[in-house]
Amino acid sequence: MTRNPRRNDRCHGDLVALVVGVAARTTLATGVLLALWAAVPVLLGWTATTVVSESMSPAVRAGDVVAAMPVDADAVTVGQVLLVEDPDHEGRQRLHRLERIEADGALRLRGDANPAPDRTAVGPDRVIGVGVLRFPFVGLPNVWLRTGDWSALATTAAVVVLLVLLGRADRDLRTGVPCRRCGTPRWDLRTEVDDARTTLSVGAVALPTVAALTLAAMAVSTAGAGFSGTTDGRSTLASTPSFPCFHHDPVDAVLAWDFAERNGPGVLDTSGSGQDGQFVGSGGVRADGSCTDNPFASFGAAGDAEGWVVTDTAVAAPDVFTVSVWFRSTGSDGGRIVGFGSDRGSASTHRDRHLYVGADGHLRFGVEGSGSQFKFTVSSSSSVVDGEWHHAVATFQPRSMELWLDGVRQGGRTDAVTLRQYDGYWRAARQTLSGWPGVGSYAFTGDIDTVRVHHRVLDGAMIRAEFAAGR
Repeated sequence: MTRNPRRNDRCHGDLVALVVGVAARTTLATGVLLALWAAVPVLLGWTATTVVSESMSPAVRAGDVVAAMPVDADAVTVGQVLLVEDPDHEGRQRLHRLERIEADGALRLRGDANPAPDRTAVGPDRVIGVGVLRFPFVGLPNVWLRTGDWSALATTAAVVVLLVLLGRADRDLRTGVPCRRCGTPRWDLRTEVDDARTTLSVGAVALPTVAALTLAAMAVSTAGAGFSGTTDGRSTLASTPSFPCFHHDPVDAVLAWDFAERNGPGVLDTSGSGQDGQFVGSGGVRADGSCTDNPFASFGAAGDAEGWVVTDTAVAAPDVFTVSVWFRSTGSDGGRIVGFGSDRGSASTHRDRHLYVGADGHLRFGVEGSGSQFKFTVSSSSSVVDGEWHHAVATFQPRSMELWLDGVRQGGRTDAVTLRQYDGYWRAARQTLSGWPGVGSYAFTGDIDTVRVHHRVLDGAMIRAEFAAGR
């Protein structure tokens, strides 16, 4: 018996559909397997944490998940990346490299991208584990949720839907449905064909699929094994979910903004008091960069566009406080740097407890009395509109208000006793200054970083130390 040759050629476009379908399914399988593999260490009793900063970049980026293996505190060695209970913030964790062991046995950690060791040493009893596995990008959705980056979440969801649809591109080819355009059969069970051609047809679908799943499994397994807890490179692991970058510890602060988040409009309060904020308006942007570059917030660069950062929730205006900020003024007509106000919008009915640059270029600290609403101010002795970074500190308690600039006391008053009481919001940059002395523009033009609010008065030694430490 002779074999009948196949009369119909394969439908044009089958190869393209096959490649698209296999590629889409491979991508989806890789993501799913990575997520499943990242969960395995938790089942073994290890601790997994999501990286949300670039403080130890570039080897590990925001969105990676790192697994820490339990270890005895007396077994840690210099060079290991340790996951520890944060010594400065109850209920948080920190993931930094062990730089040295102090004489008293305390552990001094340091982020690879940070210029100096962490200020507070860690007790051996606070060690949770040593980082040994890294799973790239698995935690990105968690990071986007934390920072409010809804556009990234929506884009990712759209890409997943698209991949699911593309994964069905070769469905007709896999199931043997005749070509919908020309009617050419893909699997002709009634016509005898050469065994070699049949094997080739089956292999064209089955082998790429098996190979794709195998490659995905290999990618997942090697991704986790690529990290060594004792690598000698500059960067291996980034910090834990609460720290975008490790800046100066906000000791006893009730608000601490470092503007070091990577994406989105959210601004994290690293003091642990929940005074997170948001960028509002198009005139304020985050000057992104690595932790070494020391990110900050910039305002007024877009011309007439206004912007500011304001807290999410209202609190009572404090009677005793210290407000400190690093700023760089590049505008010639002044503007408000940081302070308190009754509203989240561009203007507030009540506003005081603030630092602003007047029309003459001098820095001013102002509070408003509770009786006649008299506006008490203290001014710097020289202009600050010079394009250089300055450290400003304002302190208040009954019968004592002081202004400090770059570690030097500029002046004070003793006639301010009680302040206007109202609920409101802390904010950086734009705010109405109507009625305040020496006012120029309401919108600050320049850069702002390291905003701190304390519900106590810092003394001169503390203020000078803060200035010496830099931003």
